[in-house]
Amino acid sequence: MDAENREQPKKEKIRFLIKKSTVSAFLFVFLYKISLDLVYYFVISQVWSYARFELHLNSLKLVESYLLLFIIFILMPKSKEKLSNVMVWLLVLLSYVPMLVLFAFMDQLRVYMYAVTGFWMLVFLLLKLPTVFLSPLKKIQSKTIRYSIFVGLSGIVFFIIYKYLGLSFSFDLTKVYDIRAEYVAVGVPFASYLFNWLAYIINPIFFALFLAKKKWVLVGLIVFLQALLFSVTGLKAFLFVLPFVLVLMWIVARKNPLAWIALGLMGGILLGMVSYWVIDDLWTTSLFARRALLVPAQLSFFYYDFFSENGPTFLSQHRVFRNFIDYPYHLNPPHLIGEVYFNSPETNANNGVYADAYMNFGFIGFALWAFLLTIILKLVDSFSRHQKITVTIAAIAMPSLFLTNSAFLTCLITHGLLLSLIILYLLPKEK
Repeated sequence: MDAENREQPKKEKIRFLIKKSTVSAFLFVFLYKISLDLVYYFVISQVWSYARFELHLNSLKLVESYLLLFIIFILMPKSKEKLSNVMVWLLVLLSYVPMLVLFAFMDQLRVYMYAVTGFWMLVFLLLKLPTVFLSPLKKIQSKTIRYSIFVGLSGIVFFIIYKYLGLSFSFDLTKVYDIRAEYVAVGVPFASYLFNWLAYIINPIFFALFLAKKKWVLVGLIVFLQALLFSVTGLKAFLFVLPFVLVLMWIVARKNPLAWIALGLMGGILLGMVSYWVIDDLWTTSLFARRALLVPAQLSFFYYDFFSENGPTFLSQHRVFRNFIDYPYHLNPPHLIGEVYFNSPETNANNGVYADAYMNFGFIGFALWAFLLTIILKLVDSFSRHQKITVTIAAIAMPSLFLTNSAFLTCLITHGLLLSLIILYLLPKEK
């Protein structure tokens, strides 16, 4: 009886801590949404109205946007023990919340916003299904394959750079467009695959792994390879991959990572607003709030607007399916949207999982893509079992971002989501 009495306060304390962490996460997620509302109202719609960021505030939809966010937050998984949950948090905060902002401030259509909300509700429901855990390979086998991929891909990329582009280092951000133009003009074979796989998947994962093992020389090698890739391609994303992974590694080690992610996003937004008001600097807001968060949300609504009027593609934009289905448009989807909505067919208006789902199969596509995303999330949990989350977070960091602004099949192959799952399965296990 005494033992039961001693256990009771412990259980009550655990419940209190869980409730406190949930309330804290709820508070910061909503503050993040408020900060994004404010930056859109005071900065984005004023400075970038020419880029079709108009201000047509609908007060009722503004209230609805907070109600929808409340519903999604309540249904969203909260435990940090599953890597898939962190991936869901990133996707919701980076793609769903910005859409809620434009839903209200650009007075976008309810039918699409509610369809996206239904997509997430279906994903949360499917995630409750049991996960099938695959047996890991023997330690020596997984280690051999893991390092073979790392050494092989790094060696191939280094050779390609040496042969076609030359070894050079430049961190001048003002010259990136000139460097990028030279890189594109060379036409390096298979670069869109090999460079992406190394920069977005292999380097971040092994950076986290070597950092956790305190193998500083190998950490330095990863930094060298990443810097070289940025210097010869001019792709700014390559430069920010490792800092982004480092921040995520720190966040997932905290007690309430969902709150920390929301706080970090809110901090970046507020920093951009302050720098604009104080020193008339738009760079931070343009790069973070506008380009990373609101442009994909804007394009998602444009995709719905176009394909709801003109009909879906049924995957015919992909070469492998064109043998079976005729593609009905004169440009591929990203350039088609660029031509129609920005009068610029050169604009590559890529978009993420929501637009991709609707573009291919209409509203049915949301159910199909929810099922596919759930399979990916279940595989993430299966492969990351008994692994350090501070290492495995690197495997889903960039794929999570790409799912917000690239088509599903493009994420799987070109951006390396499939390769990320393979490496995740091969990472060392903990007892």
